[in-house]
Amino acid sequence: MGSDEFKGLLKSYLTSLRPKLRAAYVAESESNTTRDRRWLNGFMAAGFHSGLVTLNDLKIEHLTAYRKVYGSRMPDEDVLQLERRLTRLCGS
Repeated sequence: MGSDEFKGLLKSYLTSLRPKLRAAYVAESESNTTRDRRWLNGFMAAGFHSGLVTLNDLKIEHLTAYRKVYGSRMPDEDVLQLERRLTRLCGS
């Protein structure tokens, strides 16, 4: 796979991921419960295991979506929980 092709695939993947993350955080902010994230988790794991994104890329996308929805940084304890979740998700 050429460098240009990889960049195109990465851009397409991230363009698909961003609204999904934003929608998940919007729904979470509008309710008192956590949404079912299985579909989103599968989408992120597929991106990671296909070699398109790294764990750091996924973390940055989450933090960006959170900041856009809530207007503030994600609390440190939530960041640690996110890191554990992504590590478990993409570790196998």
